[in-house]
Amino acid sequence: LSQPAPSPAAAAASFVCLSQPAPSAAVVAAASLVCLSQPAPSAAAAMIGGGSSGGGAAGAMATPMLAVGILDDCNERLSHKEVEQRRREKAKQYFDELRSLLPCGAESKFDKNTILQNTIAMIKQLQAELQHHKETRETGAKQVARSGLPSLPASQDYHHSFEMVRQPLCFCGLDGLVWESNQAFSQLLGYEHKAQVTGLSLLNKTASTDNEASSQHWQRLISSGMCNTAFYCQLIRKDNQTLTVNMDLNLVHKRNNPYCFLVATNPTT
Repeated sequence: LSQPAPSPAAAAASFVCLSQPAPSAAVVAAASLVCLSQPAPSAAAAMIGGGSSGGGAAGAMATPMLAVGILDDCNERLSHKEVEQRRREKAKQYFDELRSLLPCGAESKFDKNTILQNTIAMIKQLQAELQHHKETRETGAKQVARSGLPSLPASQDYHHSFEMVRQPLCFCGLDGLVWESNQAFSQLLGYEHKAQVTGLSLLNKTASTDNEASSQHWQRLISSGMCNTAFYCQLIRKDNQTLTVNMDLNLVHKRNNPYCFLVATNPTT
């Protein structure tokens, strides 16, 4: 009660301090160290400050403003550190994705410079291959135009020929299951509609006496890298009658890998 009433400036400084958000423990510790590092005022300075209301107000205002400045500086440093941490994590994510797209795979231990170097090399290679493919296609089109030869038939033309040819034909998977057949093949096996043949196994439709030898021909064609082979075998018709045929197997590749078989069957007389 013996102290004089604070000035309006001191009251405003107190309001600024109370309106700030509660600082973290680290920030409070930093502010305390700064305050403690200040030299203690002498007795004369304390008496002068206590005797003058103006000096007391100025001291009361300077201390809260110093604490506010320290808090703002610490908060700014923490915010900058978080942004930098997020940036580094995002950059690491992008480099990991680039590493997984390279031929070496995601398990490689390349550093960032090596990843960028290999990525650039791969992009240049793809661009060169694309340009070569484009030039080859344009050159082929010009040669066909100069020679006057007709263009290659469309896939629907091939499909029409596949249907209308008299030779029994079918496409089979590498496991021997029939994917598609023409009408002549279905009639050879005694079925009225070619849809009834789809899904049948040619290996299962082979007579038991020829089954093992036929399987060896199929597997040998896949593993040897050969394109075709022919052999005699007996097929079981729908009415359980056997029919001796000369089976011509043609291995079809897709992207340099075995894909399916084109099977031509020629009945023996």
